[in-house]
Amino acid sequence: MSAKIGVTDNPVVTILNGLLGAVWRACAQHQTHIALIGAKGLHGLADAMRMHTDDEPVTIRALLNRVVDLDGAPAFTIEAPAIGASVREILDNDMMIQRHTRPKLNAAAEAAGAAHDATTRNLIEQILADEEQHLSWLDTEIALYETLGESLYCASRLQARKASA
Repeated sequence: MSAKIGVTDNPVVTILNGLLGAVWRACAQHQTHIALIGAKGLHGLADAMRMHTDDEPVTIRALLNRVVDLDGAPAFTIEAPAIGASVREILDNDMMIQRHTRPKLNAAAEAAGAAHDATTRNLIEQILADEEQHLSWLDTEIALYETLGESLYCASRLQARKASA
């Protein structure tokens, strides 16, 4: 019979708590940016941002559930979000947080694999796949901003796209 591993003794719980702090920070930053973009009247961009970040509460809940499943306790730190003032700063700050999170997720997946915790590894890989899509979308948006310039980019992001039938 094996003994339960405590919070401080389980490196996977420590990793999950680190990811929790990062995802909470990203969620706060993204929600603030969506509100700021919406206030600027860029409803199309706000809707697109919302679509790419609406899974963050689900991710937080999944990470918390996994910590508890491993007999751990939530113990994480949330760094201050980097809030942009302009559309470009918002895009750049969101890109920065995505690029900062990706290596953490890769390292966490590898650590979970090394600990023979396939469930945690699969969870982290699912989160990573979603983050890669968000990163790709931000790359495209920043490239469009650079190509079109601020005025044309913002004009192209005023209206939300109609849902296809």
